[in-house]
Amino acid sequence: MKILIVDDELGLASGLAGWLTENGWPQPGVATNADEATAWVDQQGRLDVLVTDVVMQPTDGFTLRETLQARFPKLKVVFISGYDLSDYGPRMEGARFLPKPVSGYDIDGAIRALFEQPAPVVAQPVAAPTPVTPAVAQPAPVAAQPTPVVAQAAPAAAPVGAVGTAGAPVGAKVASVAAKAATPTPTPVASPRPVAAAATPVAAAAPKAVAAAAAPQAVAPTAGQPVVAKLSAAPKVAAAPQAKPAAVAAKAGAPRPAAAAPAGAGARPAAAASPAVPIAQPADNSEVELPADQFVGTAVGNYQVEAKIGQGSRSGIYRAQQTNIGRPVRLYILEPERAHDQEEVKSFISDASVKANVSHPYIFAVYEAGQSNGSYFYSCEYVPCRSLKQIIQAGQFLDEATAVQAMKVTAEVLAYFEKEKISHNLIGENTVLIGEKNKPRIANIATYHPEATFDMKREMVEIGRVFAAVLPEQSQALGIRALAVGLADGSREFPTWQALIDAVTALEPKVAPQDAYKLDAQERAAIRMVEEAKKRQKRGMYISTAVSLTLLAVALGVVYFFISGSNTKGTDFNKMIEIPAGEFVYQDGQKETLPTFYIDEYEVTIGQYAKFLEYLKAHPDEATKFDHPDQPKGKSHNPEKWADEDLPTGWMPGYYTRAKRWGKYHDAKLDVNSPVFGVDWYDAYAYAKWKGHRLPTEKEWEKAARGTQGFLYPWGNDPDNKKVNSGLDTNPDPSKGGEIDGWDRWSPVDAVKTDKSPFNVYGMGGNVSEWTATFDVDPMLPSQKVPVLRGGNWRTPDYKLTRRILKLSEIQNDEALGFRTVSDTPPAK
Repeated sequence: MKILIVDDELGLASGLAGWLTENGWPQPGVATNADEATAWVDQQGRLDVLVTDVVMQPTDGFTLRETLQARFPKLKVVFISGYDLSDYGPRMEGARFLPKPVSGYDIDGAIRALFEQPAPVVAQPVAAPTPVTPAVAQPAPVAAQPTPVVAQAAPAAAPVGAVGTAGAPVGAKVASVAAKAATPTPTPVASPRPVAAAATPVAAAAPKAVAAAAAPQAVAPTAGQPVVAKLSAAPKVAAAPQAKPAAVAAKAGAPRPAAAAPAGAGARPAAAASPAVPIAQPADNSEVELPADQFVGTAVGNYQVEAKIGQGSRSGIYRAQQTNIGRPVRLYILEPERAHDQEEVKSFISDASVKANVSHPYIFAVYEAGQSNGSYFYSCEYVPCRSLKQIIQAGQFLDEATAVQAMKVTAEVLAYFEKEKISHNLIGENTVLIGEKNKPRIANIATYHPEATFDMKREMVEIGRVFAAVLPEQSQALGIRALAVGLADGSREFPTWQALIDAVTALEPKVAPQDAYKLDAQERAAIRMVEEAKKRQKRGMYISTAVSLTLLAVALGVVYFFISGSNTKGTDFNKMIEIPAGEFVYQDGQKETLPTFYIDEYEVTIGQYAKFLEYLKAHPDEATKFDHPDQPKGKSHNPEKWADEDLPTGWMPGYYTRAKRWGKYHDAKLDVNSPVFGVDWYDAYAYAKWKGHRLPTEKEWEKAARGTQGFLYPWGNDPDNKKVNSGLDTNPDPSKGGEIDGWDRWSPVDAVKTDKSPFNVYGMGGNVSEWTATFDVDPMLPSQKVPVLRGGNWRTPDYKLTRRILKLSEIQNDEALGFRTVSDTPPAK
């Protein structure tokens, strides 16, 4: 039996694999992302059980399962996640679900259940009790108004489906928007090629069950209870006694009677009146529909437009069906009068590309972009919901529990944007949404060019203004409205997003007791089981033989190991190579001529880039001096995963610290002489300008790599896998990899002496691919140009010097992507 565990927390995945091995299961494989998982499966040739986290980057667990199940139709799957995934029932069908934290006992039980039960069910996250549905009602001025039932607010999660990243030449961390049919089908392929090795393992193949009476299994729904609510089937709304429904915009063909308000009743309750009844749980028919326009009822590409549900600054927002795969989507269509303006079209598609790079559980995931008969559009995830603006317009208010969760989610999203350096528009009433079961969601406000310039302080003021407008005055007693008003008028300020998140979280205990009576005995028992699982997992992980080196060092207090380090000093790699003027062979034999230029002998190293960041820190007044004019405002030049982080679980060192002190990252060798990675195009541009250099054009890069004769490889026209650090021997198993070229992932830039061009420039064939200054048309989005990437890398087996990659935009980055610089003048002696 072949088992693979995929989780971006390597320590967790390794710990679970170690537990299973110690208790009789065959040694499972371990991977931290979809690319590593695919590589492991390719090497093994079969897969029987996939245990995978759902919310991962760049490819989520759902997409990974669908990709692998197309190859192995009888594949068994266990999903694990720390998020509520009840909106994703169709994509979890046939699999088991375990809420984090999980233990080896939990995985053991789930795998056994998959083979022993003919019809496996999806277990609901036990930590999210079923809420009691409140009703929509207008504020009533009489004391006889019944006390509102406040819905239990549990943060929702939407795993972000990566847009066509599988098989990308560089393995993009986040994907560009795929055009048209690039969206993965949400159901397994109907008739995949059969693979003999994927035959269903029989129950007898499993090891003897481990006796563990105290180990809880995932809680399955009771008989007759719906497993997971589907997007299109929201629960019915039960009206509260004596309450009249508030007016809600009705769907076409389904007229509703107007709400009858008591005489003299205003839009807001008087101070002496009873508290306003909170908004009802949004159901399918609670989604506000706007008057139909020219697109409603028509087909735009593969999308059948059903209704208009919103209006953006330059596009209409529609509910539509993607007919080729049968799923509902939110469809954004550029206004017709703007579609004739090429600048508007370019900006619209660029925005779609930026939005596709966003990967957060509370933000709508973008699927694809395209154009049909002159109409430009992009589609994204659909969840029935209403914006805060629509709720206000209906004369309704948020209950306190929902408001606390919505404000917390809003702050978490903006903290994510800040951390990931994603430019975005200002938050507003139209962008905070309330969906099924009062779950908050945030519209995808990422953008290439923000509509206005603002800072964190301004964003917090806007959050306060938005939430103060949708909360009844009686919320003052519970603190959430007081916090909102304080943010809006500037009397409450917070230095960081985390500080605001902590302040909102502190309000949760004041809201939760109102819902406590709703927990029945079964739900209380489930919560106790989760808490016990947390304690058991914590103990198990610390004693497991597969615990990561970092956790062991912390547990044992080996302070010296943290401060001594093995690679604290970098080598001076400032030498540049002269590439003389003259003719050379470009691509398939074209003759080109270039003037003399000078190129770095080696790729820019971690140590060299660290000096650039140190300079920026020491000279904050020059922070923007080296930026490209089009760089998003407020973006820093810290590479992805470079910096240390203070997480709730403790200190998490970034890859720079790991390279300096331990010489390892992702269980692969890494030191400060390795190439810098995780840098986007703007980072590479800024570093080059700081050095007084620039990025090479792709023709300059190719001449330096192939020489004047146009070799296919640095050493000639015949491949030699031992001469270049490529992906032919990359392996997610820490004990393997590097059998061919000596390196599993990154190598020091001067380590592979045989990867040397005719001009004596090193590392052009492998190690990391490289940014260039040249832009060309993205084959997936012909209206958009992206930087050309050149060279092979440790992840891909292709190391031909003619390889061109047109995949990533300027703001994207990758662990297998770095750069080098060039100069038009001789370097200083």
